[in-house]
Amino acid sequence: MKKLLCLLLALVLLLTGCAKPVEKPEPEPETQAPMVSLYDLRKAMLEAQPGLPDMTSVSSIDENAAALFTNISDLDYELVEGYYLAYDTNGKTANEFAVVCLKNEADIPALVSTLRAHIQHRENIYRNYSADQRRLVSTAEIVTEGRYVALIICEDRAAVKAAFLEGVR
Repeated sequence: MKKLLCLLLALVLLLTGCAKPVEKPEPEPETQAPMVSLYDLRKAMLEAQPGLPDMTSVSSIDENAAALFTNISDLDYELVEGYYLAYDTNGKTANEFAVVCLKNEADIPALVSTLRAHIQHRENIYRNYSADQRRLVSTAEIVTEGRYVALIICEDRAAVKAAFLEGVR
């Protein structure tokens, strides 16, 4: 009886010692929400500012998107998930809207810095324009929300900002 008990105990110890430990499933990597429709966002932001001139738009879906992006930022385009830029087709006003969706929120400070440089460049261009256009550029606003950064140059920045925030939330 003792031998049988010892044999069973040895068998239990052997089985429990050799059994695989229960593995916890690895947590799924955090996934980011899909990018919002930049087309719809552009449309909402443009509609929020009545009386705009004819606006030309370029975006990340254009064939030469990376080259066009350099018109607003010198940030490495590999960091960008998507963007759009809308500006006065005839170049007579300083009205301009841009939204950039980054792949990683950590890159926002670098993007904001390049957008500030863009605003400075625009101020230099509009120095010789009318006072109201110089004022538009000097009151330009950069707004961030999540992975999104907006550049807003227009009269009713509050309405356009509200349209941006509603569109990305």
